[in-house]
Amino acid sequence: MGQRRKRGLFASLIMVLLLAVILTYNPVSVRIMTVAVAVRYDIDPALFYRLIRTESNFRSFAISPKSAIGLGQMQDNTAYYIHSAHKRGLLFLPPYNLSLSAKYLRYLQDKYQGNTSLVLAAYNWGETNVSHRLKGKRIDPTLDYRESFHDIPETYNYIGRILPERKKS
Repeated sequence: MGQRRKRGLFASLIMVLLLAVILTYNPVSVRIMTVAVAVRYDIDPALFYRLIRTESNFRSFAISPKSAIGLGQMQDNTAYYIHSAHKRGLLFLPPYNLSLSAKYLRYLQDKYQGNTSLVLAAYNWGETNVSHRLKGKRIDPTLDYRESFHDIPETYNYIGRILPERKKS
């Protein structure tokens, strides 16, 4: 194979890789992936979309002061909890981060009997904290528990940013 042809193949490979990176990290692609992952994990796409927007504003390389990483702002210890074969650094990859975030959200939905306000509180504040807060209480899947977190402003506001406003009766 000639030198010129090798350079042409190398240039083509670089272009394909560059295109793959651009498509993977493109804000529009990330939004489409968010909806697709929600559908894949049987999660309300609008809810998951709002969660990812609230967590990272669709920035794949976002890092919080508490070392939460990527689109779903997942910490490595939570990633290991959800996926024992997790490798550090992979949370910066949008499809991987979204999949683990969705798996964790699905797990929380099962744990809190589909109660969205509790699921969101656990995603933000931690499932151990939420479980301690609920100790001895029966979970009603239809109740809005956000008032239970009024003394935790970050979690209370987090739920409000993701859940639609409650209807006053």
